[in-house]
Amino acid sequence: MTSTLQSDNRSRFDQIAAEWDDSPLRAGIATAVADAIAAAVPLASHWNALEYGCGTGLVGVRVLPRLGHLLATDLSPGMLAVLREKAGAAGLDRLTTQVLDLTSGPVPADRYDFLFTSMTLHHIPDVGALVRAFGAMLVPGGWIALADLDTEDGSFHGPDVPGVAHHGFDRAQVQRWLREAGFTDVAFRTAHTVEKTRDGETRHYPIFLATARHP
Repeated sequence: MTSTLQSDNRSRFDQIAAEWDDSPLRAGIATAVADAIAAAVPLASHWNALEYGCGTGLVGVRVLPRLGHLLATDLSPGMLAVLREKAGAAGLDRLTTQVLDLTSGPVPADRYDFLFTSMTLHHIPDVGALVRAFGAMLVPGGWIALADLDTEDGSFHGPDVPGVAHHGFDRAQVQRWLREAGFTDVAFRTAHTVEKTRDGETRHYPIFLATARHP
């Protein structure tokens, strides 16, 4: 199931990469998550960081000025192509990209001071396994930041969007995954609340930011 789901995700995101940045909703989420990360994590200019599921870099580009280097990773080559074009135009020489799918491939050999991901976990069937992989990628004392939807009824994406494995998450479950993977100092905050109107009904979808440290 995992390979089929990730194949669906790769295909969908490759197809929509060119217009991904046109959405004010996505830009609003990215700005809020980047601001929440900056408020919750003591980012340092010498840190080597990795973003998992970076898309076109809407979050990563906003966090990069506070870091030493960022490896932006995604399973979609189309998304990464858009990011490389943006980074080249902006002269972001401290940002590199790599196709990476931790649901089917090994953990990279390099270790990082900081790892973050935004709105990616709900596409991952086994989030606990992914969080354990994240832990293996951090240096001792390294930080992690996970942003995604609180539990919702499936209406955020709607029934026609492929590749969605979870309709948000219970924060207590995210905390258990982090603690089971050995993380300490787990903390949560609400980074943003998305407002969507469907069929005349307005709904609100909170997005959490979970932060923790690797021992």
